Amino acid sequence: MSVHNNRGKTVVLRELGFADPVKMITSNPAILGLPIDNIRGKIADLRELGFADPMKMITLRPTILGLPIDKIRGKIADLRELGFADPVRMITLRPPILELAIDNIRGKIADLRELGFADPVKMITSSPALPELAIDNIHGKIAYLRELGFADPVKMITSSPAILGLAIDNIRGRLADLRELGFADPVKMITSSPVILGLAIDNIRGKMVDLRELGFADPVKMITSQPTISNYSIDNIRGKIVDLRELGFADPVKMITSLPAILGYSIDNILGKIVDLRELGFTDPVKMITPNPAILGYAQERLLLCGWIVMGLDNGNEQMFVGLIKEPRAVIDAVAAAQPRTWSEVRAIITRVKGTR
Repeated sequence: MSVHNNRGKTVVLRELGFADPVKMITSNPAILGLPIDNIRGKIADLRELGFADPMKMITLRPTILGLPIDKIRGKIADLRELGFADPVRMITLRPPILELAIDNIRGKIADLRELGFADPVKMITSSPALPELAIDNIHGKIAYLRELGFADPVKMITSSPAILGLAIDNIRGRLADLRELGFADPVKMITSSPVILGLAIDNIRGKMVDLRELGFADPVKMITSQPTISNYSIDNIRGKIVDLRELGFADPVKMITSLPAILGYSIDNILGKIVDLRELGFTDPVKMITPNPAILGYAQERLLLCGWIVMGLDNGNEQMFVGLIKEPRAVIDAVAAAQPRTWSEVRAIITRVKGTR
């Protein structure tokens, strides 16, 4: 094909919406041999199959242009038969799936089950690159994770399948980096929140600096208590502090330090708890929650049940509510069933139920 024709193909590809036709052709020179009408038709066909952005998809995997549309349609049907609810989304995230034989994907699902993974389809849906990994590599990664001190690598990988794509030296290095930052037990920390392995250590270091600037005296202790904090953007944390102040909490930093899990609660959820407590008859829910932030972590149904019990007592008060909501659910249900009228009766029921357990 002449240089003139090559230049013409590049121009037309750009007109179709491809940002870098030269890079695209360099990756897959066979594109130069495809009639432009065929390329235009493939884009239209992909849209009809449900792909919202065929150009982006083809840019990621230019070889898609050489695949017959019937083959793509068949792969979508095959993936549905294997249990994948949304093959289009899956392929959008990982276009190379189209070039994997369905028997290979079926075999990978069987292999993962044999290794102890209960729901390989869910795993692959979460991390579509998994079918491209050799099962021996996955088996080896599990063994290495055990050697590094992780007691249940299968559970850990199930929670964050992307771990399988990390080199074991990178994982070992991450443990060392976290120790250098002051975390005493990185294995326990990562076990609690495996996605930490996918975070750049500079991001974690930066998060600690940012937390100190926001007023948190001991970011290491805070993240150790709630490792998922490493995943939150500092703007979200700053916003949560502002939102808590607007709700009436005088010292959100102290409150979050006491219960770092608050950063994971939506502000609407927190507001809802305040409204529920006020409707139950508690005059100052903010003052009530401030020394007892754990109240925010209980389900609304439990909060309402305990509130109903306490406000139904003679002289029921906030301290009684705080004491009752901390009890095991079986104890709370027993108290509710007995319909006590005094706090003395409630305490007697609690003592009796705990004594029979």
